[in-house]
Amino acid sequence: MYVLPAKAFPKAQDRLFPLEAPFLRHLEREGFFLPRLEAEENPAYRQVIPYALVRYAGQYLLMRRKRAGGEARLFDRFTLGVGGHINPEDAGENPVETALRRELYEEVGLQRYTAQAVGLIVLDDTPVSRVHAGVVFVVEAGEEPAVVERDKLEGHLCGLEEIWAVYEGLEDWSKRVADWLRDVG
Repeated sequence: MYVLPAKAFPKAQDRLFPLEAPFLRHLEREGFFLPRLEAEENPAYRQVIPYALVRYAGQYLLMRRKRAGGEARLFDRFTLGVGGHINPEDAGENPVETALRRELYEEVGLQRYTAQAVGLIVLDDTPVSRVHAGVVFVVEAGEEPAVVERDKLEGHLCGLEEIWAVYEGLEDWSKRVADWLRDVG
C-alpha cells in the first residue's frame, strides 16, 4: 500500500482540510509502498486514498454499498466517493492521479473527465481511520457515470436534497465531503 508517515499529515479533524498544490506534490514525491498487513496495522503510517466526488450535468453520483462486496463495516452505507488504494502499478510521477484514473474507470467506467483536488480527510476516531488519509477530488464527468461492479454497488445521479435526506446513512468520509459541499454552497 502507498503510504506516508502519519506525522506528514495535519492533525486529525472532523472536517475536510483544504488541499494545496504543494502538499499534493509532497504526497506524490514522498510516498512509498509498504506490505498491506503492515500498512493496515501500523498507525505510524497513513495509506493515501484518492477519493472522488463525481458530478455530471449538475448532479452528484450517490452509491450504496451492497452486502455482496467489500467490508462489513460499510454494508448498506451510502457513499459519494469513488476511489481506493494506490497500487504498485500506479507508481510513477503522479501516483495519486494515476490511481484516481484507474479507480474511476474500474468503478464507474469514466474515461473522460476533469479532476480538481479540493481537500484532505484525516480522521482518527477508529483503528481504520488512523491508518488512512483521503485525497478528495471533485470530478466533472464528461460522460454519464455508471456503476461497473453492480454486485457490490448500486448508484444513481442525484441532487443535493437527496444527499441531505440520506446524510445519516453516509459513510464517514462521505459525510465530510457532504459537509464541505454544504459549506462551499
